[in-house]
Amino acid sequence: MPMDIAEEIAALKAQLSMLSSEKSSLPVEFKSIWVVYDASKISVWCSKSDCPKLNRKVTYDVVKEEETEDGELEEIITQGVTEEMVKSGDYDRSVKRVGEPTTRHHDLGVLASFTSKRKATDYIEEYFRLNRDTFDKNALPDICLAEVNIIA
Repeated sequence: MPMDIAEEIAALKAQLSMLSSEKSSLPVEFKSIWVVYDASKISVWCSKSDCPKLNRKVTYDVVKEEETEDGELEEIITQGVTEEMVKSGDYDRSVKRVGEPTTRHHDLGVLASFTSKRKATDYIEEYFRLNRDTFDKNALPDICLAEVNIIA
């Protein structure tokens, strides 16, 4: 995995170099930028539709067959049933419905970028101060700071 991150950072450096070399772009008065990123939120590709890292919403459509007063078989279809209800319910068939990913991150996990190390470290301190009550104690963020040198 570290090789993938290194390749992504190299691609980011190349993009910055290309952007800073254009005449119409903003004037570049700095030699590097400081990137704050969360290594635990780097985008991943999962081959399975129920990959836990993408936090997809899973529901079920269930079918229950009942016999009417006429003696005919009737199907009652219920949509959007939770997995717990499917396991505890008396259903004849169920179909799993997997929704779209609800977790969205920058491809590199980037939270912010700055022109100085001081601004970046101030941001990290403020980030932890503002979000300390919302962090999951079992999965704390892995906030990192990287310097990207701009070579023009």
